[in-house]
Amino acid sequence: MLLPAGKLATALRGRQRVGRTATDGIALHPVEALWCHASGALELDAKLQVQLAALAGELLPVAYTDLRQRGIVPTVKGAALCFQARDGGADVRLHVASSDASASLALLAQGDWLALVDDALEIIYYAATAPGWGALPAGSLPEVLAAAGLQVASGMKFGTRYRVYRDGESHAAWLLHLLRNDDSWLDIVRAVRVAHGVRKQLVASDGERCLALEWVKP
Repeated sequence: MLLPAGKLATALRGRQRVGRTATDGIALHPVEALWCHASGALELDAKLQVQLAALAGELLPVAYTDLRQRGIVPTVKGAALCFQARDGGADVRLHVASSDASASLALLAQGDWLALVDDALEIIYYAATAPGWGALPAGSLPEVLAAAGLQVASGMKFGTRYRVYRDGESHAAWLLHLLRNDDSWLDIVRAVRVAHGVRKQLVASDGERCLALEWVKP
């Protein structure tokens, strides 16, 4: 959405910190425009609201609004939100998904965040990191873990497939969840909750990559 140069464009760019400078004004992403309308900074007619909502999608505006309420000003890049973590932290790329959607690691890279939104528009955030196993040899799980010097045991009593130990330790630092085709993100929320409750880190694997998922607060 392009707003012509003028007092409104200047105010939105300066006070609301949205948009990017264009030749004759500022360009607003649909998510930003809808947020400005909801906050009372920009008036949109009903028809334009519908058009922008269709472009923005259902979930990205929810995460954007939540971050703005927390004092974070993200930029929209494709289907992700980008911002700097608090206290001058690392740059974050945040993906947004429904808690009922199929759990997939395909779009997540180490350092990415994931926001999950449910039907009540509750939102929870996770950071995806390397589990600290180092480079694993080629092969399938869990065999490659043993080859890397890690110990593997049943994780059934924790509701997951395996628990993983550092060599020589008696306490398992990780719970390993092998993703199934019918797993939803809500299943992963439960697994992370259990892991946190027993002071372990949940590692999810799709057979190609392993990512540790931890609850974070933006």
